[in-house]
Amino acid sequence: MSEGDFFGDEAKRATAASVRNVEAMTSAELVVAVRQRSGPYGVLAYHFGLGIAAAVIGYLLLAPAVYSVGAIAIDGLLAFGLGAASAANLDTLLRALSRAATLSYNSHRAARVAFFDLGISRTTGRSGVLVYVSLFERRCVVLSDIGIDVARLGEGWLRAVQALQGAVERRDLPTFRVALESLGPVLASAHSRSADDVNELPDEMQ
Repeated sequence: MSEGDFFGDEAKRATAASVRNVEAMTSAELVVAVRQRSGPYGVLAYHFGLGIAAAVIGYLLLAPAVYSVGAIAIDGLLAFGLGAASAANLDTLLRALSRAATLSYNSHRAARVAFFDLGISRTTGRSGVLVYVSLFERRCVVLSDIGIDVARLGEGWLRAVQALQGAVERRDLPTFRVALESLGPVLASAHSRSADDVNELPDEMQ
């Protein structure tokens, strides 16, 4: 499954339906936000290009054949351009060049920004929950507002969060929806839905 499937019309409709199913059980307000990437990684492409250029220049200098200074310089520049362009345009390569800690940091930082930008902190009962998906980083960050008692949710909450992360890592949209809907009974165990509950946040994917 490609990353684009998360942005398709069918995925958006299905995700909105899953959010409604969750909110039918609980007073929590669930929002799903999906982003292509959460941080800048251009400097890694630049460094990769420099590494490729250094390797090519080193080979030309040590090779038995004799190359002119001009030829070495031109080949080095070409190697730099090819390496930088490859890293910039191949997500798999760029992700491999990134440290896991950097991928996680960028995802969590962007999730916190989205939490406030999307108004999740402004619900009446401070009961908002953000499920933030960052496709390039292969990360899923789940943030809850202060009205959600995560300690009372126990192991069920941890299992649901882990299942969401696993689905995003595999780019498995059907499994992601199953994991998303598993939040419903877990949240309902501590935050049941009341008869006068009002839907304060959008169900559609943000």
